[in-house]
Amino acid sequence: MKRFLCILLTMVLAFSCFAVTASAEDEKTLIVSLGGDPMTFNPVLKGDDFGHLIHQNVFDGLLELNCNSEVIPGLARTWDVSEDGLTYTFHLATGVKWHDGVDFSSEDVKFTYEKIMAENGFIASTLNADIASIECPDKDTVVLNMKQADATLLGTLAWYEHYIIPKHIYENVEDWSTCEAATSMPIGTGPYKFVSYQSGVSVVLEKNEDYFQGAPKIDKLVFQIMTDATTAVQAFYNGEIDVLDGVPASEVLNMQNNPEIKLGCVSAARRFQMICNMKDETMSKWEVRKAVALSIDREEISKKATNGLQAPAYGFYPPFLDWAYNADADIGARDVNKAMELLEQAGYTKGADGYYLTLTLDVFSGGTFADCGKVIQANLKEAGINLQLNVMEMAAWAEKISAGNYQLGIMAGYQGPDPDAMAKRIGTGAVMNYSQYSNEKVDELLAQARTLTTHEDRGACYKEVQAILAEDLPIIPIVEFASYKACWSNIYGNPYIDGITDIHDNSYMKADILE
Repeated sequence: MKRFLCILLTMVLAFSCFAVTASAEDEKTLIVSLGGDPMTFNPVLKGDDFGHLIHQNVFDGLLELNCNSEVIPGLARTWDVSEDGLTYTFHLATGVKWHDGVDFSSEDVKFTYEKIMAENGFIASTLNADIASIECPDKDTVVLNMKQADATLLGTLAWYEHYIIPKHIYENVEDWSTCEAATSMPIGTGPYKFVSYQSGVSVVLEKNEDYFQGAPKIDKLVFQIMTDATTAVQAFYNGEIDVLDGVPASEVLNMQNNPEIKLGCVSAARRFQMICNMKDETMSKWEVRKAVALSIDREEISKKATNGLQAPAYGFYPPFLDWAYNADADIGARDVNKAMELLEQAGYTKGADGYYLTLTLDVFSGGTFADCGKVIQANLKEAGINLQLNVMEMAAWAEKISAGNYQLGIMAGYQGPDPDAMAKRIGTGAVMNYSQYSNEKVDELLAQARTLTTHEDRGACYKEVQAILAEDLPIIPIVEFASYKACWSNIYGNPYIDGITDIHDNSYMKADILE
């Protein structure tokens, strides 16, 4: 109790520092760290990791994913699939309202998906490939008519940034990227309503008393923007924040041994991988990509950059997808001599400085990305590659990568809940194909796999895809992903920490502060 009172006092002081409105004595306020500013509050415009944490609490998807990468109901409470797999009928929650009091209906779902397809939103390539037409037989029912059977559809609709936006707001705006709903005042159906955003400081939400799944116990949810990991850790230890999102590897053991701290690991279906810009003159050369892949010491990266928390990754799919994983298509062991031979075969010769060539690796400052980059930099030096490490804030990094203005980058790619998620990263023109990779055979195999029904048949396609990737190397696996969240022992309700499986993976709908 004494610690709880101290934390509350510190929180009040923190609010005064960050211009957050003082709360009533009995109001529950939860403060969560956020590693950077959201790029947008339009959740279907583009991928935005920091915005995603906000969107999960302001918006609802038709379907959602829990912390085990399982599909769970969202705005659709039940659904039916026709025998031929060409018709999906979703039965929506009733009595749902947008935060401005307007009734939610099936027309909002239809509008959202059609708007994404028309405006080339974040998941446009996926929806355009899958959906032939959308019908709304009544306000509580939406029907998706498919171009072909697709075994991946439910997982796709529950995936990252697949939220429903309000038709009555967005149908009347000229530009869905610059309107008020996208920049400063999003309107959703989720458990928390948007209150305010101050760049570099905080995003403040308040509970939605009318939420269709029940009002949250937390009155105010504050995402405190802290771009520096060291500062965020200190703020957590000082009691200035309640939940630390992205615990540095160096602090994990300390927190595990602290009985006043609860720790949870985000790991499933994710991994660190290097992306190679196939349109860059140098990185378009297979010998260079192969030399980079052979130069990387994944064991050393795991040990030095992640404190052994992120296991070396040699394959192109997470091993948990065992029916789709091709162990024979792994990247192979490190071989510096072979890497140098390949560079010489490509016409490179060592200069007076001892380097064959210079490359640039762009990483963002959060998590262990920069630490991984430093080890890779040393690894490539041994092979005669001068790797320039460029550490950036995430928003700037994302803009640069999305524009194709880079040579090498590192991403922590989510690859669940279905192996088809890889298609979003390697399919021609796909939403997250930042490598700008295109292989007709890969596209054919991915398309074929979606139409099949058994793991055996689908797995055969994905295994062949991995074999091609091992040869082409548009991406290079580095280490398996492991990110940690921490909170004080009196905080309850974070899915990753408390193992809650009936809500969205980063939702604070069930969060509570216990005395």
